[in-house]
Amino acid sequence: MLTWQVEKFIKEKELLQENERVLVGVSTGVDSMVLLHILETLQKKIGFDIGVAHVNHKLRTASDEEEIYLKNYCQKHNLPFYSTRWEDVPTTGVEEKARLFRYNFFKETMTTQNYQVLATAHHKDDQIETMIMKMVREGNLFSAKGIVADQSFGTNKKLVRPLLQITKEEILNYSKNEGIFYFEDQTNALLDVQRNRIRHQVIPFLKEENSQTLSHFQQLSEQINAAEKIITEEQKKWYQALVQEKYYAFEIDVDKYFTFSQTQQFFFLQELAKKARQYYDMTLSTKQIEQVMTLLSKEKAHWGIDIDQQWQFQKSYNRLFLCLKQSSENDEAKQSFKLNLGESMFLSKNEWVGIFPEDKLEMPEEVNSWLEYRQSLGEEFPFPIILRKRQAGDRIQLNEQLHKKLSRFFIDKKIPQDLRSQTWIVTDLRGNVLALLPYVFSYLCIPKETAKIHYVLLYKYRKPKLEGEADAGKRY
Repeated sequence: MLTWQVEKFIKEKELLQENERVLVGVSTGVDSMVLLHILETLQKKIGFDIGVAHVNHKLRTASDEEEIYLKNYCQKHNLPFYSTRWEDVPTTGVEEKARLFRYNFFKETMTTQNYQVLATAHHKDDQIETMIMKMVREGNLFSAKGIVADQSFGTNKKLVRPLLQITKEEILNYSKNEGIFYFEDQTNALLDVQRNRIRHQVIPFLKEENSQTLSHFQQLSEQINAAEKIITEEQKKWYQALVQEKYYAFEIDVDKYFTFSQTQQFFFLQELAKKARQYYDMTLSTKQIEQVMTLLSKEKAHWGIDIDQQWQFQKSYNRLFLCLKQSSENDEAKQSFKLNLGESMFLSKNEWVGIFPEDKLEMPEEVNSWLEYRQSLGEEFPFPIILRKRQAGDRIQLNEQLHKKLSRFFIDKKIPQDLRSQTWIVTDLRGNVLALLPYVFSYLCIPKETAKIHYVLLYKYRKPKLEGEADAGKRY
């Protein structure tokens, strides 16, 4: 009966397909051993192949015994077996660090052994535990959705949970009926771990209150997941309408912001927080979002608040900036410009730059006679770009193997010291160095000989810029 339920769930959610290679994460506990047994039963029926991955965390005396047992099991059942050991066990944050180590090993194995799918043994009881833990820790709507049946797991790979509709009680009954041997992890009973306290002290009480508690939490998870998809699409639209991305800064149109409802404003700022984390690994908490909303509602012309030691919000009339703090030691943030496809600008009286489709080159008449640096670009070039001055530690990739510090590049090319400060550095929005104008482009941005050319970056100059020259940033 249980095998039929899992097969039905797999087909409904399209978790596993014919001819896929499936790596099963197995700890030797009852959940993962039952998952392995069921997938072995279904593999010929559905038509996928399975292999087994195991991490010996070295946290218990039985760890080595478990690894040996599973290795022998796989040999007996003609299953590929991949294992590793966690040799450097930390003294703090063990649970989370163990999880990261485990999933990094799974991902590496999938890549090297050509598996498309990772299957883990999360079930209904795990779902409610996870949702309660996340609500206690974070109080965030989207993270409270808990565990999903399938999700992306690296490039062109996915993670699936075929037992997500199955309860722990059903798993234990199946293992008993089928005579499945497994190891009991004694640490699951220790109440110094939050998940164990929720498992043993909270969930039994909820089950007593209503026998449908597990199903209700699963329904809630699916509803939150559906709502997230709808809200996420709207967030993208709001972000595009309100935000201009700059070098280490986001500029928000406050007038447009106030055309949104308070709920829309909150979810817009959550999307801004997501981008800040994605681009710069900067964390903006819900409490800080609410603080920004409160300050904006007071309609003061100017204010600023710190997010952390490096980042701050700055309000100036009808513009709000999430940006790096300005200081005399960080002048490079003041001398930087964003340029998108089809745009051009004067960087100084003697420098002009533009990026255009190959068949639509445009430039001011006055720069025609200036010196020229031109670079052809393919369709994968990362628009928009940032133009800025050099910073300590900047590196550029010059060929497939060679990354070189810009300081070393200048020395090797014997570029005079006074010209080094005139050089413009081209980066993407994440700060990766794409070019030094007018000297070299990164190996990663130069199209291969057989590639089709789509765009051209054109840099025009007539002499090195003199210190103190103005007019930088004038748009053409």
